[in-house]
Amino acid sequence: MSQSGYLYEAFGAWYVRYRENNGKQVAHRLASVKEYPRKSEVKELKREFMAQVNRTADVPTAGSTVGEFVEGVYWTNIEKRLDPSTVSGYRKAWQKHLAHHLADRRVRDVRPVDIQQIINAIAEETTLTKTTYRWLKVCMSAIFSEAVRCGLILANPVRSILTPKGKRKRRKTYAYSLDEIQQHFAAFAGEAPIVVEKKDGTIYTATISRKMIRALVGVAAYAALRQGEVRGLMKDDDLGDVLVISRTVWETILKDHTKTGEDDVEPGVVPIIPQLRDLLDSVKPEYGFFFVGQKGGIIDLENLAARTMKPYLQAHGLKWHGWHAYRRGLATSLHDLGIDDITIQAILRHQDVATTRRSYIKSLPKQSVEAMEQFSRLNVPRNVDVQ
Repeated sequence: MSQSGYLYEAFGAWYVRYRENNGKQVAHRLASVKEYPRKSEVKELKREFMAQVNRTADVPTAGSTVGEFVEGVYWTNIEKRLDPSTVSGYRKAWQKHLAHHLADRRVRDVRPVDIQQIINAIAEETTLTKTTYRWLKVCMSAIFSEAVRCGLILANPVRSILTPKGKRKRRKTYAYSLDEIQQHFAAFAGEAPIVVEKKDGTIYTATISRKMIRALVGVAAYAALRQGEVRGLMKDDDLGDVLVISRTVWETILKDHTKTGEDDVEPGVVPIIPQLRDLLDSVKPEYGFFFVGQKGGIIDLENLAARTMKPYLQAHGLKWHGWHAYRRGLATSLHDLGIDDITIQAILRHQDVATTRRSYIKSLPKQSVEAMEQFSRLNVPRNVDVQ
């Protein structure tokens, strides 16, 4: 049975009273009296709102708040079709930035202007990068797109909003040189236990072997595997002359595809150079995962870096720039050798060569100077007036 609602004025605003699906009587604020002085002016707002209420009368969750919808419906639905790492990103955005702005609002009451005010309020609370603001917009849009699919609303109120300019935060990425990689190998040479002095002065003896660390550095530096791909590497992926890259591990979850899914149909392969062959043969297991942790599970590279790699290298006067710096280092070294970008893209298994060029090939200042000097030696006209 459709409702027409009861329109009334209270506390300087216009409200419409109606009943929820459970029979509970509630009131919804339509607008301020200042914005709509006459009752006749606000009747159209009332009509539009009650049409939405009647349209969702048969939807059990029609009157849900955004918080109730997210916790009761949204997470369950997206966990069925999205990777755990993607869901984790949405959860972090919701908990850190969105929940306290959106959770108590009813899904069907949220308008584009409300979303715009929320993203503007977040910008006033904390200065984020433009990329982060765009990600928050994506997260909100995903929530309300699901609400559309569930019949709670007809249109997504997020699509038309503008994101704040945000601060420009360009995190400087690093690419290890071949000399630095050799220094890392040298630091972990030998067979003696790895002894690390913690910040508090206590001594920590790592359980991982030096040859295992050298092999890990090898697959990162000589095969350009991502962290998840290193963790997902198995004995059967070593075919002697190539490594087959067809799975990755995120936290404790094994995924039978790589980061961007480019290897879903045909697994990616990386040639094994002789230096890497020796490193792999020194630790190659009889079966299962290539690199396992202390307790027999998949190795935790972040923990290894924090507890062992970084402090041990620092003690030897070397800097730790993360596992990905090895991958960038290979791209840069190949580029310096004159290898074309398309070939480097294939080795790194990027979907787009622009990604390879933009984020992985680190041209040195010396190369930039030499390039411009070569350009200057061309017959480039000087001091020519533009007509």
